Amino acid sequence: MNDTTLTAAPVGNEWPRSLTPEELAPPIDVSGFGFRTTDELEPLTQVIGQPRALRALQVGTGIRQPNYHIYASGISGTGRMSTILRTLEEHARNEPVPDDWIYVNNFDSSDQPVAIALKAGEGRRLRQEMASLIARLLEELPKAFQREDFSREKERLLRHYRQEGQAIFDELNRLAKERDLIVQHLEDGRLLFVPLREGHPITPEEGAKLTPEELKKIEEAQEGLLETANNVFQRQQELERRLGVEVRQVEHAFADRLVAPLLAEVDKRFANPRLSEWLERLRVHFLANLDRFRRRAERMFPQFEAPVGEGGLSDVQERFYEYQVNVVVDNGDLKQAPVIVEAAPNHRNLFGTIERVVDRYGRVVTNFTRIKSGSLLRASGGYLVFDLLDALAEPHVWTLLKRTLKRGSAEIEIHDPFGLFTVSGLKPEAIPLRIKLVVIGTPLLYHLLYRYDEDFRDLFKFKADFDNEIASSDESLAGGAALVYGQLVRKLTLEERVPPFDAAAVGVLAVASARLAAHQQKLTAQFSRLCDIIREAAFWAGHDGAAAVEAKHVRRAIDEQLHRSDLIAQKVRELIAEGTLLIEVTGSRIGQVNGLAVAEMGEFAFGWPSRITATVGVGGDGVVNIERESRLSGRTYDKGLLILEGYLRGMYSGELPLALSASLAMEQSYGGVDGDSASAAELIALLSAIARLPLRQDVAITGSVDQLGNIQPIGGVNEKVEGFFECCRKKGLTGSQGVMIPESNVQDLMLRKNVVDAVKKGKFHIYSVKTIDEGIEILTGKPGGELQADGAYPEGTINYLVNEKLKSLAEGLKKFGEEEEAAAAPEDKGKGKSRKGKK
Repeated sequence: MNDTTLTAAPVGNEWPRSLTPEELAPPIDVSGFGFRTTDELEPLTQVIGQPRALRALQVGTGIRQPNYHIYASGISGTGRMSTILRTLEEHARNEPVPDDWIYVNNFDSSDQPVAIALKAGEGRRLRQEMASLIARLLEELPKAFQREDFSREKERLLRHYRQEGQAIFDELNRLAKERDLIVQHLEDGRLLFVPLREGHPITPEEGAKLTPEELKKIEEAQEGLLETANNVFQRQQELERRLGVEVRQVEHAFADRLVAPLLAEVDKRFANPRLSEWLERLRVHFLANLDRFRRRAERMFPQFEAPVGEGGLSDVQERFYEYQVNVVVDNGDLKQAPVIVEAAPNHRNLFGTIERVVDRYGRVVTNFTRIKSGSLLRASGGYLVFDLLDALAEPHVWTLLKRTLKRGSAEIEIHDPFGLFTVSGLKPEAIPLRIKLVVIGTPLLYHLLYRYDEDFRDLFKFKADFDNEIASSDESLAGGAALVYGQLVRKLTLEERVPPFDAAAVGVLAVASARLAAHQQKLTAQFSRLCDIIREAAFWAGHDGAAAVEAKHVRRAIDEQLHRSDLIAQKVRELIAEGTLLIEVTGSRIGQVNGLAVAEMGEFAFGWPSRITATVGVGGDGVVNIERESRLSGRTYDKGLLILEGYLRGMYSGELPLALSASLAMEQSYGGVDGDSASAAELIALLSAIARLPLRQDVAITGSVDQLGNIQPIGGVNEKVEGFFECCRKKGLTGSQGVMIPESNVQDLMLRKNVVDAVKKGKFHIYSVKTIDEGIEILTGKPGGELQADGAYPEGTINYLVNEKLKSLAEGLKKFGEEEEAAAAPEDKGKGKSRKGKK
């Protein structure tokens, strides 16, 4: 098996053909850009290359009915977030600022705080006014109770009831004197009936001299007065009760003269029916708890104190928390409908929570002032944007989000996922929710949710698909890609102080964009990756002290990015160069060909050759794939193998069955392998093994094949070509080496400059092929051969040799079967006679 000399392939419209350097990476003419540096351009402001997504966003945001939320699908870096925010801001500018929402104490049921809507900005104003009102009352109420008119009225009541009490006591004294008794008050408040003698209370000495008859008479008189005394006691208690009631009425009247006008002023300023109702309940509660305002000394009534707060609230504010206003949604600073981006869509951030604190007595407590809103409530009346995958990763968030959207109202509750505290929870009044959600996710996540979650289909009726590519004919590129990328640079110049790019540098950037899109007629929509190149090129320009970024700086930035990521690729090439990985790039071998594979390492992908071998023998096992038998292959790879058998049956079997046992292997492959891009190489290796034709090792092949022998496009063509080129360069370029690719992949070629230069110099070649016949013709130097009218292939062609070999294998297998049958016949006859003799 000698080395094969390269035969020049036809060029032009004949196939197979060798590609020209211009077809490998179309050059860009910078003379037509119309600018010298990007400082002459306006910054990029419009959205580029996303008409489908923009239309979906425009229509989706325009429909304000419930459950018309939007799912923004696409990969990161395509400008999804900036496009979404720009679109939402445009809509929000034409929409009104939504109301504020406050929570106030429910004086009838303190565990069910009341929610009240106020005009934007009124929430914080009401909170300030209520704080000022409480402070004013604390200052003026004690003074009001010390005023002369209050003291005079209170003294009048006391004097009146004192006179009534004295009259009742005088009546008791009169009745006692009629029985020769006098009433005396003891220190403990009890009454003592003392006997009289000659108008004077009897002394102890005189009492000791009383006769039993006199003592009995005194006891009877005292017992007769007890019932009257009890009646007097009841009348005095009633007087005290009436005195307390009237004193409180006076206090309430005096306090109401101060409180009612203040609350009326608040009510008049806000003119809100629900607030008016609450202010009236506050007035009643306030008047019923005047004792709390009598003194301003701290800790005077600790039983009424609220939890000690965190936010700098004074002790006085905490003790009178029932009269505070908790502004949970404050839209006072907005000029339009809100647009909120929730970076961490967990339970607390989305739905809000009710905080709990430990008071000075070590108790875990809460109240309505601890209610905190989430971004759903703050975005009500506007738009909320977040990453759906982040929300799905949080426990219970997705279930609660669907329930909230379907219900159309937000309920804030204590969120304690670990159940560490047991606190009687508040149940705040639900707040109506009017919101448009725009969630960001991948296409796969959308399809999974749409298929398996019926609620998702009902809630997210709009899908905005962001493409990762832009056609070069796109209307958004009306000024050309160079102009758009120049404007992108100008934008970064203004925002990040990036130096200007000259026209040649922008041209290299446009080529890099096509390279990222892996298509000659398309550009990448991943502007974040282009921005990374721009920033790094600016660094290298600064390193060189250049005033403007030049083409060499952009190329260096791209090369540096490649260098940082290609360590593993370099190791693989070193193993090939050292001979650890057995790859031949010269000579020819039977049943052996260089296929091409691609490995992806994050955003970096690299290609390398993989040695594919085939062996053939007589048998009926068909084509056996060693990767498949070893369970190292994926479904797509296995499908490619089955297609090979279909090709053999369709091309060669004719009137004879396929009678071969062939095995295919991807040598030195110890991990999983998938994809069908090696199926063309495997088929050529198999045909080589059948026909015993040597294959060139200096030309690698990539492409999948169908049952008719057509070579189909594959992915990663640039990386595969460059991978084989680097291996050849490591081992030494001979001028005959090259790669065969499917013709349909030519438009995807955006090869690196060193590969294009090598092709220009004739040191490397790239061929495009349409069929297996064209591919094997390059690798063997023999024509494939077309089927003639008589059903045979021309002699000397590859297909003729394969067909003849398959016939000989079939005949050999048939002959072998007949010989075995003949050898077994005498033995069977002998066994029959023996059995007959025994009978």
